[in-house]
Amino acid sequence: MNDKIKKRIRGIFIKNNGYARSKELVQNGINPYYINNLENEGYIIRVSWGLYKWNEDDFQYTNEIYEIYRIIPKGVICLTSALAFHELTTYNPWHYQVAIERNKKVAIPEYPPIKLVFFTQSFYELGITEVKKEGHKIRVYDLEKTICDCIRYRNKIGPELVKEGMNEYMKRKDRNLSKLIMYAQKCKVERKVKEYLEVLI
Repeated sequence: MNDKIKKRIRGIFIKNNGYARSKELVQNGINPYYINNLENEGYIIRVSWGLYKWNEDDFQYTNEIYEIYRIIPKGVICLTSALAFHELTTYNPWHYQVAIERNKKVAIPEYPPIKLVFFTQSFYELGITEVKKEGHKIRVYDLEKTICDCIRYRNKIGPELVKEGMNEYMKRKDRNLSKLIMYAQKCKVERKVKEYLEVLI
């Protein structure tokens, strides 16, 4: 592969903050043969089927978590991954927990490690916020929805994580207790949330 073609392909990745889909490359006149060569030579890494990441030291990626939006555009970072994102825990999840609407089908790659959590429509839509940083974007549940979801799933993620998350939440100046109670009512965990608050307030 000559440098001119490589530079042209690299330009497509630069335009997309370091990522490109094979479909987009082909639409720009890039032969799949060159895509395979770049992958074999280590210049690009396949993140999921048809999605590639440019693999050079001078490409700085904000965080692996920002790949989730490109893999699952409708996915929402949730539970322990959202706790970690909001700095409500010292726990470092070994996979990314991503909420999608129940009955939706999503193909997930081997890397990064993703665990899908299926929410009903009402639970899924509540509290979604979009975060943008250096050209990357993710969808994550806000502080209060994260707390309510963790309390709902406390038997699966563990009571210690829930307790830590709640303690850290109460230290936050940007907490919104009125919103927390409103979400708790909608998520059917109001009684449990109030039990935590009675201990901490």
